[in-house]
Amino acid sequence: MSLMHSIIFNNVMKSKKTYIAGAVDYEKRRRNEVEQVRFVRVPKCIRVQNGTMNGVPVEKLVKKGNPTDKIIYYIHGGGFVTGSSFVRRNLTTYMAKKFGLNVISVDYRLAPEHPFPAAPEDCLKVYEKLIQKYDSNNIVVAGESAGGNLVLSLLLQIKEKDLPYPAGTFAMSPTVQYDREFGSYRYNRNTECCLENLSEEVCNTYLKNLDKNQIQNPMAAPYYGDYTGCTPVYLYVSNAEVLLDDSLIMYEKLKAEGVETTLYRRDGMMHAWMIIPMFRESKADLKLLSQDMQKVLYK
Repeated sequence: MSLMHSIIFNNVMKSKKTYIAGAVDYEKRRRNEVEQVRFVRVPKCIRVQNGTMNGVPVEKLVKKGNPTDKIIYYIHGGGFVTGSSFVRRNLTTYMAKKFGLNVISVDYRLAPEHPFPAAPEDCLKVYEKLIQKYDSNNIVVAGESAGGNLVLSLLLQIKEKDLPYPAGTFAMSPTVQYDREFGSYRYNRNTECCLENLSEEVCNTYLKNLDKNQIQNPMAAPYYGDYTGCTPVYLYVSNAEVLLDDSLIMYEKLKAEGVETTLYRRDGMMHAWMIIPMFRESKADLKLLSQDMQKVLYK
């Protein structure tokens, strides 16, 4: 691993926490997250445009010379309780600058104030507006962690409503189900910088209105959906992540349903490493991500 990755990973591990129900101040957690990225600067070549789409807040990152008929639709992670377009600018501005594609980043409603299905509903509203502005073949959808979950649930909503699919979908370290504990949840605990009991927090905050009989609702747990007929899906995961097995079972499921699927599996990387472009390894994988986006957009 690169020195930069090792330094940041070790620092994050020192502050790793265990979720305790009722003991989390989510407003403070979000403020701290914003404070952590206060030194991130938007490149001079990128113009930030804030607005709404179908009533949902979005941020558009535009670079002069990028095609105006193509777009990356980005859905941030954060365990459904934190994260924002602002916090994720480190990645989205990188994409707009290096990928040669403008980016729309969505600020969906967060739990616990707005539990499921608020987040997938907001993500769909933005997509419905996007396909009025762009040909669906000129849209790619990407997201990490909880955003990867929402990317995959968006595909199911698109199918359910018989809307046109995007050209391709890219899910980095997605979480896909909450009713089983896989092996990687246990043996990767010491190499994982996420919360010790992430699934418990998700169930208590994001999924708090679902009873045990609804925990396999595909819009919340996309592993239980039917993806037959979907356009290509690309998955990225590290062997060191707690969520390793989520990507592995999702990959096998998609293949079994006849979906064109690619799995990129890395060694030793921290959860959702690609959101930190300063890592040497992230730069390499983001270059690959860009190439795959170009492939589906210009086929």
